[in-house]
Amino acid sequence: MTRPVPSANRLVWLLAAVTLVGYGLRTNITIAQEHMAPDLGLTMADMGIISAWGFQFVYAVFQLPGGFLGDRFGARLILGLSIIGWSLANLLSGLTVSTAGLAFASLFATRVLLGLTQAPTFPVAALAVTRSVPAERRVSAVSIYIASSMLGSALAPLTLAPLMVALGWRAVFIASGAVGLAMAVAWFALAPNDAPAATERPARLLGLQIRESLALLRDRNLLVLSASYFLHSAVHFVFVFWFFRYLTEGRGFSVLASGGWGSLPNLMAFAVAPMLGIAIDRWSRRIDAPVARQRAAMASLVTSAILVTIGANLPSATLAILALGASVALISSTESPFWTTAAAIGRENPGSAGGVLNLMGNLGGVVSIWLVPPMKDAWGWTAMLGFWAAMQVTAALLWLLVRPPSVSAPTASRP
Repeated sequence: MTRPVPSANRLVWLLAAVTLVGYGLRTNITIAQEHMAPDLGLTMADMGIISAWGFQFVYAVFQLPGGFLGDRFGARLILGLSIIGWSLANLLSGLTVSTAGLAFASLFATRVLLGLTQAPTFPVAALAVTRSVPAERRVSAVSIYIASSMLGSALAPLTLAPLMVALGWRAVFIASGAVGLAMAVAWFALAPNDAPAATERPARLLGLQIRESLALLRDRNLLVLSASYFLHSAVHFVFVFWFFRYLTEGRGFSVLASGGWGSLPNLMAFAVAPMLGIAIDRWSRRIDAPVARQRAAMASLVTSAILVTIGANLPSATLAILALGASVALISSTESPFWTTAAAIGRENPGSAGGVLNLMGNLGGVVSIWLVPPMKDAWGWTAMLGFWAAMQVTAALLWLLVRPPSVSAPTASRP
């Protein structure tokens, strides 16, 4: 039994607002670093270490615990506390000390806090959709809040680059933290209370839930899916973290121009991802749902790899950005098949299954964020992007080995 459709719709749009703000707060450092790094005496390599190991690694490691807590205590409480945590991390980033020798440690610490508190976001969002949205609408529901996160990434450079030019890089983090706190208030005011009743999750079942969640680490289908997601996300984070730098360094755009052009891929993803999600849900009514998700994901991954290769080699900067933007849109569109498939595999523990998936995905992000600077220095931007395009094709092929259950994970019968 699922919740009434109006309640499900409200939840999906709330999640869309949360991911929009969350991604803006996560990616604002890609804008701020243009002025922050020289002001604090940090190099591009320092910024790569801070983002890869301070944020991305911590964010990855806490995916499974974050999903587990969501399964245990409900999306409203865990996601609300997470939003408060992101906001504080951003406010503290704006107060990073500039004393010689302490700037690196201070910024690293705030990114650790951001990674820790943002970790539950997507596993818990997938859990909320699994429990509240009818099975035939879940791919499109996930695609909506995934697309909204891309809109958050698009709005970040459009709004924060001018703010940084006018008021300095610290204002980027202070403004982000204030918006995050406003989102926390809205979430607690409007999100449905989905805390499990004592009769559903009594304390004596805690050990069983832990064993079930850890067993997902040995589930063949989830591990293969997560390996594909590792490669998919590695490529995705090349664009999330380094695309602004690619435009300024690789294509010669100014900071303000890069802010505008840098938003295009995410705006394209915002438009494309929901359309693909709706198409997959409709296709699933005619063929087996796992097959529909598999074919859509593979087609999107291979096409995105082709577009990356084309875009990296085009002499026209405008055409290159359009091709790369279309590639990012397709990469983002595969998120909903990944997440809904993981939730189906997780059955009674969709949050934990999403945690395993996003653990691997964000480890992919750690690897690519860390490797891009030395790869770019050794090979140049074009060859480096070609390498990651090949990883997208590999991710597509791994989908052939995934055999998820045909029936989606059950929804809860909570009022």
